Amino acid sequence: MSYVIPEQIPIAVVYTVPRGKKPRLKVFTDLRTPDPIIAPRAKKYLPEGSEILEIGVGSAFEARYKKKYGI
Repeated sequence: MSYVIPEQIPIAVVYTVPRGKKPRLKVFTDLRTPDPIIAPRAKKYLPEGSEILEIGVGSAFEARYKKKYGI
């Protein structure tokens, strides 16, 4: 029997990579808080050197950011 990570409240992150200007959206459902994403040494969640534009906790932010940034 394997351990299944329980699904948490979605965390939507809009970010840009260092070599591009187009914003990207990534939704995390396996984290309890956005703290590991914001931490300076967190490299496994977002590409290294990316700039976080906005973070929203809740299911409504995914649709809101898609509309706002045209993703």
